[in-house]
Parts: sequence; C-alpha cells; structure tokens
Amino acid sequence: MKNKKLIDILVGILTIVVGVLIAVFGIQAVVDIYFGILFLIIGVGCLVLEAVVLAKKGPLNFGGLFVGFAGVIIGSFLLAKLLSFAVLIGIFVALIIAMGAAVLCYGIYLIGKKEPAIGAIQIVIGAVAITMGILYLTVDGFATAFWIVIGILIALYGLTLTIFAIVDKK
Repeated sequence: MKNKKLIDILVGILTIVVGVLIAVFGIQAVVDIYFGILFLIIGVGCLVLEAVVLAKKGPLNFGGLFVGFAGVIIGSFLLAKLLSFAVLIGIFVALIIAMGAAVLCYGIYLIGKKEPAIGAIQIVIGAVAITMGILYLTVDGFATAFWIVIGILIALYGLTLTIFAIVDKK
C-alpha cells in the first residue's frame, strides 16, 4: 500500500508542475521541444508507476493512467512535429472538457460513497473545467484567461491528489 501512496503523491506533484507551467507561461510559450520532452517524461513515468502497481495486484489510478497516456501521446506528437498549433489547442480543449466531465462524475460517485469533502472538490473542479472549455470554444479572446484558469485547476487537482495520498484514512 506504500507504493500506491507514493504513486499518488508523484502523480499529484507532476500534475501540479504541469498546471503551474501552463498557468504561468501560457500554452503558447510552452508548446515547443522542451515541453514535448516534459510531456513524454511525465507520461512514461506515470505509466511505469501504474505498471508497477498492476504487477503488485494493486488498484489502478485513473489520474495516473490519464496523465500517463495523455503525456506520451502529446509529447510524442510534439516532438515528431505531427500537430499544428491549432490542432493541439483543439485536442487540449476537448481533453479539458472530457476530463472535467469525468472528474465531475467521479465527484458525484465519491459523495455517494460518503466522501463529501473530496467529492465536492472534484465536482467543482470538473464543473469549472467544462465551463472553461465551452467558453474557450464560444467566446472570442478568452484564450489567456482559459489557460490561466485551467493551469490553476490542474495544479489544484494535483494538490488534492497529493494531500489525500499523504493523509491516511483509517
């Protein structure tokens, strides 16, 4: 169980880093070769950690799998220069809306499982992510605010994962 806790902490910290980078530098400034490498390293690292958990018959972490696969795909495509900036932004917005919906549903599930604190946090983060994605698609000039808020949400989600991994439930 210590490995699961370590994996959750690492996924949370990596998620915080990605969120802060997006919030601080904006998406346009970080979509280059270095960010491609960062995405690839984060993705491979998360997938390796999840493989270790699976090998030890532990439960898989949705967040770790999502970050792992998304990181590998995005990093590989950036490094191979297979994506134009417009396509990459479209993928990010679609992923933000999809991730927001998944996090919102998971929050509702957690409230039903008598975990209202983390469930409420998940619902708020999911609802804001969905709203931001829709506003990005429908409101001209919303890009800067979108990436700042999404970066902060990703960092908060990572912080939530880290805190709940560190705090032992008995």
